[in-house]
Amino acid sequence: MAIFIASFLVAFILRFQEEWMLALLDHWAGIFLGGAFYSCAAYIFGFYSFHGIPSNPVNRMLAVSGAVGLSALMMLGFFYLFQVTGIGRGAMALGAVIALGCMLMYYSYIRHREERLRERMVVILTSLDDEHELMLNRRLWELELELVGVVTAANYHPGEGLKVLGKIGDLPNIVRKAEVTRVVCAESCITTAENFRLFSELRYSGVLVMPLISMCEEFYQFIPLGLVTPGWLLAASGSPRLTYIRKMKRAFDIVFSLLVLLALSIPFVIGVILVRLTSKGPIFYRQVRSGRFGNKFEMLKLRSMRVDAEAAGVQWAKDKDPRVTPVGEFLRKYRIDEIPQLLNVLKGEMSLVGPRPERPEFVTKLAERIPYFQERLMIQPGITGWAQVKYPYGASIEDTRKKLEYDLYYMKHMSLLLDLFILLDTVRTMLSGGLGQKARDKAPHYHTRRSHAEMTAEAETAEARS
Repeated sequence: MAIFIASFLVAFILRFQEEWMLALLDHWAGIFLGGAFYSCAAYIFGFYSFHGIPSNPVNRMLAVSGAVGLSALMMLGFFYLFQVTGIGRGAMALGAVIALGCMLMYYSYIRHREERLRERMVVILTSLDDEHELMLNRRLWELELELVGVVTAANYHPGEGLKVLGKIGDLPNIVRKAEVTRVVCAESCITTAENFRLFSELRYSGVLVMPLISMCEEFYQFIPLGLVTPGWLLAASGSPRLTYIRKMKRAFDIVFSLLVLLALSIPFVIGVILVRLTSKGPIFYRQVRSGRFGNKFEMLKLRSMRVDAEAAGVQWAKDKDPRVTPVGEFLRKYRIDEIPQLLNVLKGEMSLVGPRPERPEFVTKLAERIPYFQERLMIQPGITGWAQVKYPYGASIEDTRKKLEYDLYYMKHMSLLLDLFILLDTVRTMLSGGLGQKARDKAPHYHTRRSHAEMTAEAETAEARS
């Protein structure tokens, strides 16, 4: 935002010279609006993620040009509607060119810095389970961090293929010699008094020390179920401020629901007409869902399936569902079928942002198979959510597990700012036509070893549901 605003300030100085201050006084509001809009556009385009910045210079120029161009159009619209004197074409074009050049240099610098200056990490191994988790998830961590080696504890001797730097008692010296910036360990490793003293010394020396669960939380914004404990849940439940949950979030829901209803009125009317013209039956579909604390309510949607979609009983939605009508597939792809749920939000049954409400028939069965599944019932369900924008439609037990990992992250970190980010992510999802199999394959997966009994139970549940 600062770079965008500064670019137009320089353009005004070059274009108007001695009179630049007067011109700026006439147009400062529109320039700040353009800067704010650029920040939103940059987030939607994925520029706030290192992996979202295109590595190809040509693609990067096209993407940044699109964001700068949209912001410039927003500024022109503002000047046309609200300013007495419009901005000159020369100043506008010059500011856009300067902004484009500065943004390209900025994003090129970010890519260069992130590629060359990755954090150096060591992992503490205490058992064979720790080593298995390290090997299963090594690719996930090496996307962001450089694994320097491992440090052993509790007289454990790891297998071949791992660079052993030493024992935990010599950890401060290892960290200094290897220039390590982050130490990752199992939760059990922190509980001993001797280890805790070493970790405290490192923390106050500027080295980050954290359990595996915290690293996934920081870098990938999800909570691996295999690492969640009741103690972690109790600590996480105190993080969201009650004032936000009880008052600010409700006010945010009402204001934004009204604005979104107004903004999406045309797509909504088009959707209603298409449903009426292309299939027999009611326009709206009412379905019982589980709300906060398991309280049931009727969720409203534009009908996207055949009228007899559940003649054989309750079924789980899936990719390329044969029950979905051609128009319904279009409505689902761009989330138009979910616009009527804004009425559920205004009634207080749902929130704009939160875990997706599940059908009561599935809640009990899923809770039996997925640990901590009912935790997501502690807050109001939402039209969109962190799991929805980070992971595509779930069609299996494993997909539901992954979505719960993102829901747990949201429940710990829920805030006005995160809700705004999720809404921007939702705009990107709608414009791109949703998340598909490619997004599922790209989503980070933290692997944990599960017993044969657990996998058999999941397979039986999936078979019964299909």
